[in-house]
Amino acid sequence: MLQEASRAINSAFNNSFIKKLSQYLHDCVREEVKSSTFRNLKGDKDNKWIFLKGEEQLFSTGAEYVSLDGSDPKLTELMIQSDLGQKDKYLIYGYLFLVGKSSKSKKQNEFLTPLLYMPCKLERNGVNINCLPLDEVLSLNTGALAALMRKNDDEDEVDLLLEGILDVVPDLPITQEKLDIFLTTLKSLVPEVEIAENIGDYKEDDNITKAKDFYKEKIDGENLDEIIEEETEQEKQKVKLEKVAVTYQSAIILTKRPSVTAGVLHELTQIAEKPSGVYRETALNIINEEYAQSKEKSVPLKDMNKITDFYPITPLSLSDSQLQVIKNIDNSKFVAVQGPPGTGKSQTIVNLVAHLVANGKTVLVASRMDKAVDVVAERLNELGASHMALRAGRLNYQRQLSEELNNLLSQNSDLDEGVEDILLVDAKDMKEHLDMLKNMEVKSETIIKLEKDWHDKLLEVEEQEKLLGQKEFIKKSLKKGEIDIVAGIIKVLEHNMEKAGFISKIANFTSLGQLKKILNLKEFEVNYDNLGKLKQELDFASMEWALRKIEADIQKTGNLHMLSEQIRTMKRKQKTLATNILKNKRREALKELLRDENKRRRLKVHAKSLVTNRKRLQTNILEEEDFKPLLEAFPCWCVTTYAVSDSLPLKPGMFDVAIIDEASQCDIASCFPILFRAKRAVIVGDDKQLPHLSFLEKAKEQSFLSQYGIPDKYQLMWRFRTNSMFDLADYYSMNSVMLDEHFRSLPPIINFSNHEFYNDRIRVMRKDKSEEKVLEMVEVLDGKVDFDATRNLPEIEALVKRLHEIIIEDERRNPDNPVSVGIISPFRAQVEQLKVSVSKVLSDYMIKKHQIEIGTAHTFQGDERDIMLISWAIADNSYNQSLIFLQKPNLFNVAITRGRNKVINFISRNPRELPEGHFRNYVSYMQLYQDRKQAMLSGDIDENIYKNQLEREVAEKIRELGHRVVAGAEIAGLSADLLVNDKFVIEIDGVEDKNADRISNMKKQAIIERSGYKVKRITFREWHYSPKACLDRVLIEE
Repeated sequence: MLQEASRAINSAFNNSFIKKLSQYLHDCVREEVKSSTFRNLKGDKDNKWIFLKGEEQLFSTGAEYVSLDGSDPKLTELMIQSDLGQKDKYLIYGYLFLVGKSSKSKKQNEFLTPLLYMPCKLERNGVNINCLPLDEVLSLNTGALAALMRKNDDEDEVDLLLEGILDVVPDLPITQEKLDIFLTTLKSLVPEVEIAENIGDYKEDDNITKAKDFYKEKIDGENLDEIIEEETEQEKQKVKLEKVAVTYQSAIILTKRPSVTAGVLHELTQIAEKPSGVYRETALNIINEEYAQSKEKSVPLKDMNKITDFYPITPLSLSDSQLQVIKNIDNSKFVAVQGPPGTGKSQTIVNLVAHLVANGKTVLVASRMDKAVDVVAERLNELGASHMALRAGRLNYQRQLSEELNNLLSQNSDLDEGVEDILLVDAKDMKEHLDMLKNMEVKSETIIKLEKDWHDKLLEVEEQEKLLGQKEFIKKSLKKGEIDIVAGIIKVLEHNMEKAGFISKIANFTSLGQLKKILNLKEFEVNYDNLGKLKQELDFASMEWALRKIEADIQKTGNLHMLSEQIRTMKRKQKTLATNILKNKRREALKELLRDENKRRRLKVHAKSLVTNRKRLQTNILEEEDFKPLLEAFPCWCVTTYAVSDSLPLKPGMFDVAIIDEASQCDIASCFPILFRAKRAVIVGDDKQLPHLSFLEKAKEQSFLSQYGIPDKYQLMWRFRTNSMFDLADYYSMNSVMLDEHFRSLPPIINFSNHEFYNDRIRVMRKDKSEEKVLEMVEVLDGKVDFDATRNLPEIEALVKRLHEIIIEDERRNPDNPVSVGIISPFRAQVEQLKVSVSKVLSDYMIKKHQIEIGTAHTFQGDERDIMLISWAIADNSYNQSLIFLQKPNLFNVAITRGRNKVINFISRNPRELPEGHFRNYVSYMQLYQDRKQAMLSGDIDENIYKNQLEREVAEKIRELGHRVVAGAEIAGLSADLLVNDKFVIEIDGVEDKNADRISNMKKQAIIERSGYKVKRITFREWHYSPKACLDRVLIEE
């Protein structure tokens, strides 16, 4: 028994699938960090740097900034490039450069990197450019030092050496004493490193502008000395590179933002060490359960569509698919949400967080991208609920959080401000509101069905009236009771026709009297002809009664137009109600928190620890102190995946729900600690857009998979190099949702992507501008690419000229509301040349004013502009490999879907000579669009599609009154009956539609109104009675 218990305990601790995965992911990340180009700035051609002259000033003096020469063209270029590429790059100020080559380390042994660094920014200040630090604590380049120290595979030894150096990283300002301690410790731990004696020793150069190639220059007497000096300097550099040294140089560097940090490695190790029972408290549990083929997959899932008693508290507009996300999180630990371009991923997350917080839940929002996290945090806090969302992980966020906590703890907190509006509002009010709204929608659907019944019955009546001819007996409208009595009399009379006798005569006499009274007849001769005629007239009277009955039911149910207006009002109020419920929930939660003395004390401890300069003390308090009061103060924390370890303790299931945004660009490893911190997870991404990038060697990845015994069938899903967090979630999610309402782009811009990549499942919520070309193709006939790179100068010239025209026209027509412009090319060389060319044509001011950004598809992932210019750069002399690269589905999809109102494509290759693939399909689509646009403008194509004769009749009457009408206009993938003046839609009810939309009338109305068009309705019955009254009603506001 004891042995069995020991085995069970050992199994619980050591045989978890999550343990194996954590160890595997840890080694993948560690190996990738080893190959990081930050240890050698020359290892990535996108890195830019400038060494500063003279002694180091910023770190040594502790100044708020250092002032640099604003006339330096290299410094100006670095500032501009940092502004243009701030999404995926950042500026750092580095000091104490590690340079040269190590002959002892195993491989990748060349170094050019700062040992100490800090994020910074460049700002123009008059004639100068100021360099401002963006943090208060120096960072140590542990990746470079680890590579230098690693002489064997003993990772523990490296960790111990790094810990020794970390303990002596100087705080600011760096005095000579602090510097000596740091460098002495470094030398003692890594003896082969030489420390420069003078500031000019081992000096390295900038890379903003390339050195002249003197060997291609003609040598003459004037430049001979310069050439000799250059050759001598190059020989010195070769000698330097044979050893590793620390120089006293400082530099400003533009480099890629880090995707993983040491914190991820540390937390993966901690997760691997947890007993498997701990995982049951987290969103990771589904992985263990599925691996063990447990109940997660075998339990039948609820049909979420059948859940009717669901009352979302959402302050922003909500589509059906967004509602489905909120429903589904109650049924699964993992919900994968596919968000194609422009489908409102951020809005979905804001609604989801609001609903969860209003129901007392805590939420962790994470993404690899700062912008994605920033947008969610800002939109949540714009709702006005007190202490709603905290943007953690940002520079100086600890100080801001400490101030927020102190303000909350003070007696000056404005928790009761505006209480009169929200005091009595709670989730029950939303239930009553939504029940009432649903009742109105049901009534409206009922009326529309009855209107169709009335139309159908009227057709029957009119057809029967033609067959019946002149009526002889029933010349007035009969009530239902009278119809039943007459029907009974006819039966009696027919029954007594063949009978004689006193009783039959009495029966006939009574019945005839009753019949004549009801029908106002003086005489009625009982014979077969008259009874047959009477039966026909009675059937007709029954039809007329049914027609009147339907009309009475319509009037009893309600007025369709008043109901539509009430529904619109209710939906507007729903957003305000949700916001007020959220405000009230937060207010009550904060008041309850502050009434608890123990929790108040814990908040005070946290507030003080957040501003201490002792990092280890701060970390210990986060780990050891109860974190729940902080979550009660801020129920939603927003953080990047690489900053979470410095912001939150690693506690299992501390949040109710984690939401990972842009998960297609998140690697699995950095998301593991996020999932560990939550009980459930919503993973938002799109596998049709850009994936995450990894430079891990394939052989290394495979060796780690084998080392930790990852079974073959799971190796496909858990490949660190190729699979993103979204790929993984899509496998484990049992209730995946695709967001299907696109608001960003005009239809011609997004329709190709919708068809090519999403099987036409997206509803485009914007209406095409019929008078404008929103998709253009410019053929550059003389375009060609350079021999050494995919750089097409004629195409650049054509693009820059068009850009200049756009800016000039916009400045003339719209100076106070400038159009934003983006420029994309798939090729890096083309992008770099475009940056140079654009900066020569437009000033820094105009570039910033019009938010002009230039980059590849990666630059614009998750971003958009009013106008996009795409330089495809492909020409007749391009290599085949360039076309293959160009047509990668994910890159292509992102590139063509960034524009809101216009996309202009520049192409230098004959479209007819393009090979099969996405690019050729896209070019064909653009040509078809342009041909169709021209045909519509010239009147060769009738854009009207009528679904019934009444639509045509109503449209013609409205046109006679001077209005523009389009029948069958496509809005949000639906056929709107009549679009009037491109302002509102008229839906025609009561008649059968050819090719009717397969959704309910109220759902169709809701979707069209979310697209920005008010929906009005005309029924056949109303038109039948008075066309003028109908037109007066729908056109009254026009």
